[in-house]
Amino acid sequence: MLQAILPPEMSTGMAAMDELHKDFFEALIGLSSTSAKEFEARYGAFVSKAEHVFSTEEQWMEEIDFPIIKSHREQHARVLSALHHVHSCVMNGDLVTGREVVEKLLPQWFVFHVSTMDVALAAAMQMGDINVMRPALAPLVSYADMISISSNIMSLDNVSMVQGQA
Repeated sequence: MLQAILPPEMSTGMAAMDELHKDFFEALIGLSSTSAKEFEARYGAFVSKAEHVFSTEEQWMEEIDFPIIKSHREQHARVLSALHHVHSCVMNGDLVTGREVVEKLLPQWFVFHVSTMDVALAAAMQMGDINVMRPALAPLVSYADMISISSNIMSLDNVSMVQGQA
């Protein structure tokens, strides 16, 4: 089960974005703490929540003509693709894969994503000058942690690819 407290590194300094992340994280915690039967029933709602969160961020990026929108969107698309593939597994009774993604892979990706991509977006939105946001691109996690988390993101991609072959 996930830790029920949002880690401090998850703050972007932008209230609307932090609230969006809090809602996503609470939905993730809620899903991870459900029984097997509830997990299967609530997984689809969680995927919808992720779609809403990512869509909201992408709308903000469009509004400010965010210069790294393509790579940010790509991360969202990869995660949503994996979540949809895993949803198929969950609907077919494979809750082990679903729980692995919800309890291990997605939380690691989320911390990495927020502390890099979303911090940069928040800085750009707060400053209003896109060029000033470059220092915010420096990650709040160590290089070794980024490599480890990147490997887990690839694992998330691999889950979707393997499940697609099954």
